[in-house]
Amino acid sequence: MKTTIIIPILLAVVLLILLLGCIVWASMESDVFVGLEQLIANRWGLTTLVDIYIALTFIGVWIGVMEHSVIKGVVWTISLYLLGNLATLVYFIYRATKSSSFTEIFLPKV
Repeated sequence: MKTTIIIPILLAVVLLILLLGCIVWASMESDVFVGLEQLIANRWGLTTLVDIYIALTFIGVWIGVMEHSVIKGVVWTISLYLLGNLATLVYFIYRATKSSSFTEIFLPKV
């Protein structure tokens, strides 16, 4: 595997571990549903949720294009809605391990 692929994979793994750590840390303080209730009680919190779900929808569409499959795109989009950027990082790592160049991670094979 080329260095141009290993570095992004390592970065994604570090970010995945960081995000998982933050999730565990936040879960020790309160239940996710309590946090969600507090978040949607605030206009900026609700706006942030709308923003992230719009972004996750576009990532799901991108995955569908990359995989040449509407079904895979829908399944990944649902995963994104449920797991957020944990799913994004998992897909990125999956995609990177199957790519031979950095550009190939982000562009579909024709």
